[in-house]
Order: sequence, then structure tokens, then C-alpha cells
Amino acid sequence: MNTKIRVGGNIISELSEKIPTNIIALNELIKNSYDAGASSVTVELDTSRKLLIIRDDGSGMGQKDIDTLFHISKSNKVHGKKNEYGRITQGSKGLGFLSVFKFGKIVEWKTNSNKGFKFSVDYDKLIAANDISQFEIELSEDDTIPHGTEIIIKLDKYNVQSLKEYFSIEKNYKKILNSFDDDSFIIELVINNDDMYSSKDKTPLLDNEKEQQLYHITYNNKSQEIVFKHNGYIAIKKNYPFPFTQFSLDVELLTFQFKSHGKEKVDKLFFNPIDDLTPLIYFNSNLFNNYSIFDPNIMRNIKTGQVLNQMIGFIKIISKNPAIDFNSDRSQFLQNQLTDSIKDFLYEINKTIQEIGSAYKKYTVDFDFLTTKEISANYIESDDHEEYRKLIKDDFAFKDKIKINVQQDKVIYSLFGRTATLKINNDEYHSGSDDQETKNIPVPVRIVLNCNNEQEVAVPSKQIDLRGYVDSVYNSSGEFVDKDELLIKVNNKKRATGILESIVKPCEKIVDYIYSDSKTNAAIEKIKISFVKPTAYITTKKSSGSLFTIPSKKDYPINISQYLDKLINQINSLEIKKFMEMVSCSLRSLFELSVDSIIKSGKYPVLFNNTNDFDEKVLAVINFIKSKKEYISAISTSTKIDYKSLNNILFVDDFKKIIKKSHLGSHKSTMYITETDIRDISRYASFFIIFVNEMINNPALYNG
Repeated sequence: MNTKIRVGGNIISELSEKIPTNIIALNELIKNSYDAGASSVTVELDTSRKLLIIRDDGSGMGQKDIDTLFHISKSNKVHGKKNEYGRITQGSKGLGFLSVFKFGKIVEWKTNSNKGFKFSVDYDKLIAANDISQFEIELSEDDTIPHGTEIIIKLDKYNVQSLKEYFSIEKNYKKILNSFDDDSFIIELVINNDDMYSSKDKTPLLDNEKEQQLYHITYNNKSQEIVFKHNGYIAIKKNYPFPFTQFSLDVELLTFQFKSHGKEKVDKLFFNPIDDLTPLIYFNSNLFNNYSIFDPNIMRNIKTGQVLNQMIGFIKIISKNPAIDFNSDRSQFLQNQLTDSIKDFLYEINKTIQEIGSAYKKYTVDFDFLTTKEISANYIESDDHEEYRKLIKDDFAFKDKIKINVQQDKVIYSLFGRTATLKINNDEYHSGSDDQETKNIPVPVRIVLNCNNEQEVAVPSKQIDLRGYVDSVYNSSGEFVDKDELLIKVNNKKRATGILESIVKPCEKIVDYIYSDSKTNAAIEKIKISFVKPTAYITTKKSSGSLFTIPSKKDYPINISQYLDKLINQINSLEIKKFMEMVSCSLRSLFELSVDSIIKSGKYPVLFNNTNDFDEKVLAVINFIKSKKEYISAISTSTKIDYKSLNNILFVDDFKKIIKKSHLGSHKSTMYITETDIRDISRYASFFIIFVNEMINNPALYNG
């Protein structure tokens, strides 16, 4: 006796509900047109007739194509492969047609490949079927149908209003129009025959708010170089290795320094669902509806002084690797080794771009680099341009890039298409009687610091007398001026007393020292004070290290095992950049040796009772410490690390990621992890080693 597998119609309901939003559903339907080689597709909303129509001039469907259309989870397409039209194939799961039921229950298809066909499906009848494999769809021949495919969806009342509202928002319809990065494919949108939009009507990226642009940033896997341009001129270059062959990457970004309401004038295409600016991600030429794997606000949670979040642009990823897959709404990668590598690389290059860009931002925004606005003609004795270069502030990052043009009455300094002018005062001595007097010729006002322009102070700090950083002040007559006459600003706010209060959290303060003279313009000197948590080294009995650090004011000796001691000493003896592969392959061993030391100590016999998995053993240690406040307090006392810092590191998910990275380093070396990864793993390993050292050697923590 035999039986058959039967599939009820409610499976259609289950699958179609996996398509949650308008943009996802429309993108699925437009992808079908793209895969069919269409040169154009039109999306038309007719609210009076309650219709949504998708019409293309592609290859159309024949009998076999129609059969495949309704063969659920069956497709002749291979995602990521180039098709006969030279395009990267988009569909492959055989679920695209279900997108029509996002908008309505009665759908009609008209298509013509070599012969015209039309057919329709009633959603309610389909899902009511006991066995959809027996559900028949009637095909009618119609040779009046033009070449291509037209889908006509009868909208329900909700979707008429929903789509009308959706398309009334510029950022929404522009993402539909720009859902493909391919100039050979035109997408048009028609609303009630009144409003018509086309993907041909694009605003070039560099035409967005030209006056408020900060950097034009580019990177690709071939050049492996991050390039920052300001006003069209190369300002900064940074080598950034691309260690992958499974995918290619092309990044083009535009960042801004906005004045009030400046963001409002940027192309709405680059606004995310919460109206923050964002770059768009394209995977295999199709818009990837994801706003997390390249988040412009990433640095807000890391270091607020390095935020460069007013950012738009394009991140384009191409890959034929079959390992890449997506969740049902195509808004997230399915997790595997390759997709993790893509996400990790985007995270790190995003951080690097923002760190570099924010560090140089003040020099391009302020453009304030001269020590004075006017000099005497006899102040410079030589015509050598380098003498005039000395009037550029020492801390100006682009000092060597500035071009100097000396004229009779002025010096023009040029940089990145912008200029600053220094006036030359040509007044000489007056002629006259024996008691002729000399006209006073002003010289540049000078503020002389007794320190470097960048200072680092440990938190919590003591009060700082900011005038203490100043050695002397001279006016335009060359006379000494009391330091109390300086105007002092901290982060652009006047500080009348010149005293900076105690700082308890890491941050940066920009201190401006300003002296205005009646004969010349003001002189300004700047100091950047970085308030940081103190850093100490984990040490063995023999030596102190440079890679393994903790936020403490004193070094921390460990005494767990001779093998761990030796390994730390050996890693610390290596120069990371030269021996990245060797270091990356060794880091996992730090966790393994630490776990092994706990087991051999015999002090925690039940800690690992529930697992033989190494990763779970590491997490068991973290959970054990986290669950005992008295342990955290004891470790804080022993290490001089504040309680809050210890508590903040005890997140299981963070250690999961670190262990995973250390595993990649052990097996794949630097193919999948970067120098930044190595430093992150080392930081977490440092804390883990401390926890194990205290568990084994601190009698107060014994818990047999």
C-alpha cells in the first residue's frame, strides 16, 4: 500500500507572508524583469481602478517558463551567475511569484516569448486547495500580447491606500527606481498617470550639497587603497589590504560637514527608514535592503570624537560564490564563514575610514593654518618659499602639501583648491631731519607653548591650569604679554578661569589659546588633550609585553603555567606587522592554555561538567565570574582595574565573537582576520587570563 505527499494551499499563505514590506515585494517582481533581459520595466499604480501593474519588455515566458513559475521552490536560474543577457542572475529560489500576493488576491499575467499567453490566479481559491499539486491554472493563447510580460494585480482597499502613501514619500520611490545598479536597465514609476518618475533622472553622487562636502572617499579590492579627496584633490591615502578572492568590493562615499538644516537638501535616496543618512549597499547589482552592516553611526558607541557619520554613497559587492544566501526578506545575509568575512571586513573598513577622516576633519573644515595675517616686508630676509612656510602652524596636518606664491604685496597659500592670503607690509623708514623717527613695523604675534600640541592625560584627572601649557606670549611690538590676557576656549566655549575641571570619562578636549593685538590679527594656538583610561601590561615573571594590555595604572603579573608565560613572552617579542600570520595562529592557544590551567588546578571541579566543547568552557568561565559580584570586586582590588570596566567586559556574546575570530586566526591565519582583529582578540585574551589567574591564585576566589 502506498501513499502520496500532499501539500495544502495554506503553504502559499505561509510563504507569501515571508515577504514583509513593499520594497522587498516590488524588488522581487522587478528582479524577474531584470533576469528576463528587459531594457525597461514600468511599475504603475492606478488607484481609481485599484490596480498595480508591472510591465516589461523582456524575453517573456513560454509554456515551460510558466510551468516553472508555478513550480514552488523550483527555478532554472543560478544566483550569481551571468545569464545570456550578460547580467548577474538575481532569482533562484522559485518563490518570486509569491510577491504578487503581497498586494492583492487576484492576479493576471500576460506574456509573450514566441507566443502570447494570459492566465490568472485567485489567491483565496489557491490557499483553499487540499493539494496544490492538483490545482490547475488555465492558459489562454493571445497573440495580440506584446513581447515581454505584464502582471496586473487587483488591489484590495488596504493596499490601494498603503501604496499611495508609500509612493508619496520620496525616499521610498527613489529606492524602487534605484533598485539596480545597471544603466542598461531603466525602471519607471507611474502614479495615476499624473506623476511619472524614471531611474534615468539620477542626481550624480558628487552633485549633493557641493558647498558642504567634506570628503569624497573611494576604495576597491584592486587598488587596496582608501583615498580621501577634498574639493577634488587627493588629501589622504591609506593602504588597506583586501585578503579575499570570494568576492569583490567597490566603495564610493561622500561625507559632509553640515551647517543648520544642510542634511535636508541631500538626495532622499540616501535616507534610511529613520531618516538618517546612509550609504546604499548593492549585492550583485541589486539593492540590498540592509542598513546595519555599514552603519555610519558605528563610532558613536566606540569613540565619539571619531564620528564621521554624515555619509552617503555606494558599497558594491559582487560574488558568484554559492555560499552566499539571504533570509526570506533579503535584508540580512544567512550566517556562514564567507558572509561573516564580508560583514567583518565592512565593519573594520568603516571604522578605519571614520577614524582617519575625523582625525583630519578640523584641518579641512577650519582651514586656519597661518600664524598671522600680515607681516613686515623685512620680516623675511630670503625669497625662499620655505621661509614663508614657517608661518604655517606646525600642527597643520597638510603643511607640506601647501603651495606658496609670493607676490609683491602678498603671499598666496593654496591647498585643495582653496587659498589663504598673507599681506606684506612694505612701509619703510621715514626720511627727514636728524631726529627722524622709525615707524613701528608690526611683527607676528606669538604664543609659545611649552609642550606638544597633543597631550594625553589619564582619567580620572586632576584639575588642570590650562595656562600652564603656555611658555610665553609676545605682542606685535615683540613685547612680553602676561598669560592672563589670553582668551582660552575649550571645545569652542570660553573658559574665563583657564581651569579645566576634573575629567572622569575618556574624551577629547580642544583648547584654543587666542591673543588679539591692536595692530595685527589674532594669534591662535591649539592643544588637543586626550583623556584616556590608563594602560598597563600583563606581565610574566620574566618580561613585560606590548600586545596584552589592561586599563590599569600598574602592570599585572601572572603565574598560571610556564607554557602560557613562554607563549606571551614569545608573542610580545614579535613585531605584529611583520609576523601577523604567526601571531594570529597563536592567540587561540592563550584561551586553551588558560582553560587547561583551571582544569589542572582542581579548584573548580564542576565548572565544566556540562560541556566538552572548548568554546562553551570559555563562556562558562565568563558566566561564572559575571554571576558573582564579590569576585568582580576582588579582581578589581587585585588588578587596580575599576569595577565598571570589568563588568563591561563580561558580555558572553562579545566573547563568542572573539573566540570565533581566534579560531579563524588559528586555522585560516590572516586570510580572515586583520591586525585590528588581532588587537581585539589580545585585549579579550588579556582579561580572560586575568580572570583565570585570579581564580587559581587568589585565595579569596577559591570555590571548590
